[in-house]
Amino acid sequence: MSEFSTYEYAVSEKKTLKLFLKKLCMLFIYFLFVVAWFVFGFVSKLFPLLALLPVTLWMLVFFTWRYVNVEYEYSMTSGDITFSKIYGNRQRKKVIEFKIKDCTLIAPFDKSEAKARDYSPEKVFYMLSDINAPSAYVALLEKDGKHIAVCFEATEKALKICRFYNAPATVISDAKN
Repeated sequence: MSEFSTYEYAVSEKKTLKLFLKKLCMLFIYFLFVVAWFVFGFVSKLFPLLALLPVTLWMLVFFTWRYVNVEYEYSMTSGDITFSKIYGNRQRKKVIEFKIKDCTLIAPFDKSEAKARDYSPEKVFYMLSDINAPSAYVALLEKDGKHIAVCFEATEKALKICRFYNAPATVISDAKN
């Protein structure tokens, strides 16, 4: 049981067209910000304010770029599992936390997609690098009277921990990592 005390695993978003477009959109917003700053400086004839452009642009990038660099992490501690989003390797936001024993099903996503649809979850959390990830699993549970589905990338060790704490609900296939 000591080998199951704590386990953490994180994955980054896969580089897809959607992520590329998000980053491109952010770059366009930064460009518009610079243009607007120049227009404001010249129209108001407050040219010394243009000296603040590098600092304000840096602040804008510092506080917004992290939202296009997202990692998904789960940590398992003594039968509890916590899913978090990590923005720009700096800011952690807890998405959901529950006990593994509360899950009604922990199974490969591709083989249990129909069961997940029949479960009709009110909330679905995608904590995957890609929806087609080879080690994608889904955990179905009820929390606060709501049906919830959490899609995550499972490793062999994570599945062993899930099987230890909730053997009847855990279906293990070949997990990567």
